[in-house]
Amino acid sequence: MPHAWGEKDCHQEKLLFKHKCDLSIRRGVGYIPPHHDCCRTVPKIDMNCVCHTMTEEDEETIDVHHIYFVSQDCHKPVPIGDKCGSKFLILSSFFIMLVHL
Repeated sequence: MPHAWGEKDCHQEKLLFKHKCDLSIRRGVGYIPPHHDCCRTVPKIDMNCVCHTMTEEDEETIDVHHIYFVSQDCHKPVPIGDKCGSKFLILSSFFIMLVHL
């Protein structure tokens, strides 16, 4: 998939993340904390880029809420206010909401 000038291409990182963290980011099931292999992978990839490149097609099988929680649990949090897929991460009181555009 082509990307804009100056935008990082993290397609391979996204594929690796989706593979290693599959159980924790699946849509339609409750959040499952990430396993060791997932958390060994997360620090090695650009989570901001992975989040930004989530497509509507990805979101059919991946819950971007879960991506946020995986990033927290693996100690490489996606910053509040950043876009993850079609949603923005917003801090509200004591919980995180993901808001549609």
